[in-house]
Formats: sequence, structure tokens, C-alpha cells
Amino acid sequence: MRTLIVVFCFFLLAVEISFPVGAVTTPQIDEIEIMMAKIKSNLQMASQVTQMAQAKSAALVAQKQEEKAELKEAVVVAEAKVEEVKHVVEEMEHKVEFYAVKMIGSGVDTSYQEVSFGGPIYEAYLNYVEEGGKEEFDYFRMYIWQQK
Repeated sequence: MRTLIVVFCFFLLAVEISFPVGAVTTPQIDEIEIMMAKIKSNLQMASQVTQMAQAKSAALVAQKQEEKAELKEAVVVAEAKVEEVKHVVEEMEHKVEFYAVKMIGSGVDTSYQEVSFGGPIYEAYLNYVEEGGKEEFDYFRMYIWQQK
């Protein structure tokens, strides 16, 4: 039995020696250095690309800020123009109402003229309605108001 165990051990030793385990072979140092050089060049390229992207981003941010400032100025100018136009429209409405009152006072037919609901004629119409008047504004403006 002892000889059988010894023979078995020699058999295992022979099999181990004749067939290697198949361990991972280590790469050569030159290949590692080549890979490290590639990684280094790729990192430098990535660094340059990120620097360019940051520069472009900063330029775009500056451009957008300038555009925003220009738009704010344009909005201020547009608001000023709108206020000016509103003022002109109010003056024109006042003039139209004034001339409508003068024309009605002179007996001129103004039924085709557009009259805004405001001014002395409309106030007189509101008083007329409060006192029990049943006519529409245009009829009041044409026939009743000039008689008062």
C-alpha cells in the first residue's frame, strides 16, 4: 500500500510537470510602456479638448450675456415707444371727442364717426340712463343730447 501511494504521488508530480497549470502570462514590459504612452497621449488630447470646450463655452456665455443686454435695451426702447403711442392715442381720442361734441353742437351728423365711450357726451348719456332714459347711445348722441 505504501508503494502504491508513492507511485501515485510520482504520477501526480509527473502530470504536474508535463502539463503546466496555464497561469496568466505577464505581458512584456515594452508592451506596458507602449500602452502607458498611448494613455498619456490620449489624456493630453482630452485635456486640450476640454480646454477648448471651456474657452468656447465662456465665449458663448459672454455672447449670450451681450444679447440679453441688447434685448433688455430693446425692451426698454419698445416700452417707451408704446407709452408714447398710448399718449398720442389718448390725445387723438380726446381730440375726436372734442370735435364730435363741437360737430353735434353745430348740428352736423356724426353717426358715421366712431366715438369712444368716454367724455362729456357719454357722461351726459349715463346721466340720461340714470334718470330713466331708454334710448341707445347713438340715438341719444344724435337727437337728444344736442337739444338739451
